[in-house]
Amino acid sequence: MTLIAFAAWLVGALGFGLLIGGVALIHVPTACITAGICLLGWAFLADRASARLQHRPKPGGG
Repeated sequence: MTLIAFAAWLVGALGFGLLIGGVALIHVPTACITAGICLLGWAFLADRASARLQHRPKPGGG
């Protein structure tokens, strides 16, 4: 597992935890809900970037 894939997984889990924590506390934690949604979005983007790096064709030698 690459570092960026691990970071995407970690941030996704953290975002999920913040989202659940915010929903459990409701209202003042609107900040936690927003942070959780943003972290989940970041994890999605980082995962897509990681997948794109893994499938990049390598230049041929010759």
